Amino acid sequence: MKKELLLLLLFTTCLTTLVEGQVQQRKKVAVVLSGGSAKGFSHVGALKVLEKAGIPIDYIAGTSMGAVVGGLYAAGYSARMIDSLIQMQDWDHLMRDNVDRDNQPASQRDNRNQYIFTLPYKLNVRERSGKVSLPRGVFAGQNLYSLFLNMTIGFQDEMDFDDLPIPFGCVAADVRTGKEIVFRRGILPEAMRASMAIPGVFNPVEKDSMLLIDGGVINNYPVDVARSMGADIVIGVIIPHDDKSMKQNRGNITEIAENMSNFVGQQKRKQNIADTDLLITPVIQPYGSMDFQKPAIDSLISRGEQAAMAQWDQLMALKESLGITGNAPVVRKRQNPYIHVDTLLIDQLRVEGVSLQEEKQILRWIPVKDHKVTRNELEAMTARIYGSGNFSRVYYRLDGTQPFDLIFQVEPKESSTLNLGLYFDTDDMAAILANTSIRLSPSLNSRVDITGRLSRDPYLIVDYSINRGIFYKGGINYKISKNDLSIYERGKLAYHMGINRNALDLNFSEFYFGNMRLHLGTRFEHFKFYNVLSRGSYPNFPSMENQLYINYLIDGEYDNLNSTYFPTSGQNFSFRYSLHTDNFLRLDDRPPLSVLKMHFTKPVPIADKVFLTPQFSARYVMNDSVPQIYRNFVGGRTDGHYLPQQIALQGSAGMEILSNLAASADVMIHYRFRPNNFLYANLNYTLHHHHLNDLFSEGKAFWSGNVGYSLLSLAGPLRLELGYSGLSRKFHPYVSFGYNF
Repeated sequence: MKKELLLLLLFTTCLTTLVEGQVQQRKKVAVVLSGGSAKGFSHVGALKVLEKAGIPIDYIAGTSMGAVVGGLYAAGYSARMIDSLIQMQDWDHLMRDNVDRDNQPASQRDNRNQYIFTLPYKLNVRERSGKVSLPRGVFAGQNLYSLFLNMTIGFQDEMDFDDLPIPFGCVAADVRTGKEIVFRRGILPEAMRASMAIPGVFNPVEKDSMLLIDGGVINNYPVDVARSMGADIVIGVIIPHDDKSMKQNRGNITEIAENMSNFVGQQKRKQNIADTDLLITPVIQPYGSMDFQKPAIDSLISRGEQAAMAQWDQLMALKESLGITGNAPVVRKRQNPYIHVDTLLIDQLRVEGVSLQEEKQILRWIPVKDHKVTRNELEAMTARIYGSGNFSRVYYRLDGTQPFDLIFQVEPKESSTLNLGLYFDTDDMAAILANTSIRLSPSLNSRVDITGRLSRDPYLIVDYSINRGIFYKGGINYKISKNDLSIYERGKLAYHMGINRNALDLNFSEFYFGNMRLHLGTRFEHFKFYNVLSRGSYPNFPSMENQLYINYLIDGEYDNLNSTYFPTSGQNFSFRYSLHTDNFLRLDDRPPLSVLKMHFTKPVPIADKVFLTPQFSARYVMNDSVPQIYRNFVGGRTDGHYLPQQIALQGSAGMEILSNLAASADVMIHYRFRPNNFLYANLNYTLHHHHLNDLFSEGKAFWSGNVGYSLLSLAGPLRLELGYSGLSRKFHPYVSFGYNF
């Protein structure tokens, strides 16, 4: 019996050795994917056909978008899974480093996207020296890198790329030496990010002594890399040059990006094409490198499938030459154990790159419940740290095996930034906004923000704040502003007044609880009036006296809207109660002036891409004797644009003063017919009276509304609208461009 078992074991061993020898004798197949930005989505369609044909893929190499698709495929994702991942992404969000509002600090949610240009600088006051730098790119690439980290969980350590489910290689270029850098080992998401660092668009990746940019400038179709990996047969997917597109994009950044390889990589491209055994060339027209919209993505993937299917006979011949028969799917020798795992077990959570005190503060921003974290929570935690505005780069790694140690690595901003915004509208004409934030110490707790607007109504704000984590903020805020206000009565210009306003806010405490904010403070507010001119026979011409007021404020807000301009989820509720005095206790020898202001907004979906957003605003001045400057000013597109108490009125042609109690109900309907393109309409009903008890029985009412089109561009929203106000009894055309400030 023992002899029989021994003979059986010997026979099995010999058979296994013979089979392995036959497998080893099969020629090795590599797939090479070229760069091409959005056009590289066609690679996914080609990979689908290769899987359908049963072609084994022993190696995969790529550049730029080819490195992204190839890296995910090498990490264990199937072509169909990559297709789903691509379709799920908001590419506009990813490319622009946007941070979702719910991941931004509540104090910055409406200010973060006001600036379209950032200029880094360093200022050493003690040494009396300074330095201004040019930005490395338009976008930092933070969101893209965060996505790559999320999709490559399990392969975030330094590793040999031969140990991936499919051996992988990609190409970047070192601008400091002019050399081609081939990644055959390293950190997989970092290699993918470096390979697609388009010069001038994304920040380069600094690694060791190298400054890495998109590999397309030097080797956009790396067949030679696949050959060096051991490939006997190369199947290539390459994006052909599009002469028609080149003519359309002549002279712009698209032409520059698509022709970078002409400097040093053209000859290598020709050699690599000649060294390809089976070449797949999708027809891409009319799509370009920056077509990241969903309809374009669908078409590009389909174009890749069509191009690969056109080579079906050649693929079958190749399969036969490899000695493969039947239609059984190719099984990878190695598997990614985390590819279907969504929830990860966490042992310890740490932050590297900051002091111990700052680490404690950051950990309060990103709590982990029950030692578990999902992939979506990982992205949200990363965005929350990056959204604080204190770091130029945030990434993480998972050490060990489950339960992992989750370590966030952060790079504090070494430079301050000068931020610039531009705005134009037909009411105020052009405006420029400049801002800088200065950290007074290495700690995250103390900073000064200086913001100035240059326009017909300029202002300067100096804000010193002390932050204690995400729960508390205190400080001092000073604002000096100048406004020329035209006041109308029933659509006719009644009078004009100029106001110099100086306001000093002492913020005793500002508390944050998730999406909730509660603030308590004191405001010293001085008004100086000039050029107060009446128009015509205005019987109620007010008396304007320069005056200092001391005001006490308590206000709060709950805000989880997902967008400032056209929200589709969440809600916003805010209130402010204020007491106004001229001697800390009384106003004009009477009890303090009491004012309550409230606002509520909640979008509701009513159809695909159609949303209804009801809004309610009210301001109640609870005294009969009211200084003119604290009356209810109604008009304009946004609350508080000229004066803090100003109530917006869509469709208005100017600003009017209403009774002590003004209540406004507004309904906006918007339709997103293309990405970032909206049609919208507002209908507003406003009611006002001096007293709450008589508001509905004796109050005066009027209707207003508008219709318009808006494009949310990189530089801010473009608005074209026509409004009508029953208060002014006029139609009012309106055009604006840029972020309102």
